[in-house]
Amino acid sequence: MEKETILELNSVRVEFPGVLAVNDVNLTVQKGEIRAIVGENGAGKSTLMKVLSGVHSKNDYTGIVKLDGKEVNFHNVSDAEKNGITMIPQELNLVEELSVAENLFLNLLPGSYGIVDKYSLYKKAEEIMSEVGLNMSPSVKVAELGVAQKQMVVIGRALLLNVKVLILDEPTSTLSNLESEILFNKIKEFKRNGITCLYISHRLEEVLSICDSVTVMRDGEVIDTVPTEGLSEQKIVSLMIGRDLNQFYPDSIREQGEIKLEVENFTVYDTKFTDRKVVDDVSLKVFSGEILGVFGLVGAGRTEFAKGVIGAWEGQVEGKILKDGRELKIFNPWEAISEGIGYLPEDRISQAIIPERSVSDNMSVSSISNISNYLGVINRKNELMRNDQFVNELSIKTASLATKIKNLSGGNQQKVILARLLSVNSDVLILDEPTQGVDVGAKTEIYNILNELVKQQKAIIFISSDLEEVLGMSDRIIVMRQGEIVGTFIPEETNRYEILEYATLGIR
Repeated sequence: MEKETILELNSVRVEFPGVLAVNDVNLTVQKGEIRAIVGENGAGKSTLMKVLSGVHSKNDYTGIVKLDGKEVNFHNVSDAEKNGITMIPQELNLVEELSVAENLFLNLLPGSYGIVDKYSLYKKAEEIMSEVGLNMSPSVKVAELGVAQKQMVVIGRALLLNVKVLILDEPTSTLSNLESEILFNKIKEFKRNGITCLYISHRLEEVLSICDSVTVMRDGEVIDTVPTEGLSEQKIVSLMIGRDLNQFYPDSIREQGEIKLEVENFTVYDTKFTDRKVVDDVSLKVFSGEILGVFGLVGAGRTEFAKGVIGAWEGQVEGKILKDGRELKIFNPWEAISEGIGYLPEDRISQAIIPERSVSDNMSVSSISNISNYLGVINRKNELMRNDQFVNELSIKTASLATKIKNLSGGNQQKVILARLLSVNSDVLILDEPTQGVDVGAKTEIYNILNELVKQQKAIIFISSDLEEVLGMSDRIIVMRQGEIVGTFIPEETNRYEILEYATLGIR
């Protein structure tokens, strides 16, 4: 029996000034199919999905988009949703101070003469909430929900709009394993009900687990579409980057130096419940020429620890920080920078980059004093020479230093932030999820950069939720659970099962 085609793209092309984002894409998707769309950052995935979801109107692209065999020309997101295509972006578009019910029925509130019928609203909301597994009062404010629950609110709204094609953009990037499993079960349920899912993800193990087929994009073009049955991660990677990836992690012998950073009896308190410890009496040492991996599940206290060390935590912090044997008093990130401690935050979009500023400005923001005279006047020539050197050394892909950083891929944005840390001569780098939301090709580039920095005797604290990454990159690994260090491991002497056992059960 021939499957029914739900979505068809013919010769779709999207071009921005100086950039051909999508080039002559032809694509066919079957009804009820879970189709992965993969590729390196900048491959054209997001742009193509924006065409389908109405973010880019017909004026922004050429070619034909067909839904249920009929050509569609969406003018905006609302148009696409009315026709049955909804996109769940990474940044969820919800009104935090409104209730779950109000967010579900935004612009569709039942009532008359401007008066909302609360009874009907909550009754209808409960029906939708039940479908997506939200077991709570519909009057609860969205601000009180976790990320996974917020995601289900957006999905519930899509169901309300009789979604035919659901586009999910990196849906598990901020979810725990358990939350991810709940989402996967829901996607499988959608498949059984004839809803088509387009699944964008850098996590290839998820793609192979949940998707029926994979469309690989590279340089704005569709390279191939293949069924997931019998497919390997290695094969997907080779299609994505156009070459085999024989050595994913750098194979290098590192020379450990002296103790560079030492943290003793470090305790961090919750900002809201001020007597609760989110980091409890942690002590660790990091050596020059070493990558210290930090692994733990959600809520383990890894980010809280990092922010406490650099003076960015808003609550109470206790304990000692020593660098090169000298005790430091750090009360804010600027003091950490002045002591040679650089921090790359988990959320680069809201905490690291300045989206509307140039690549050069983003590199220089922490080192203005190094490129200014005594009157505070910036030497632009020196600045551009230095930043151009970073572009070359870190292989940052950008049209120019004047390009707005928001126009760069995630991997290249991360490299710009690394350049910022190096511009102030940081010799201790605390990197919180440095490859989150970054494609495979960019990951290998970042790994190689870190390897080179360690050869220069930098000390790196490498915080990651990706266990394979921690094992592949670290000289030592500490495992955190509920704010405590529960184990220290040498990668060659352990395995992922032992580390997960400590991370989940706290065995010591």
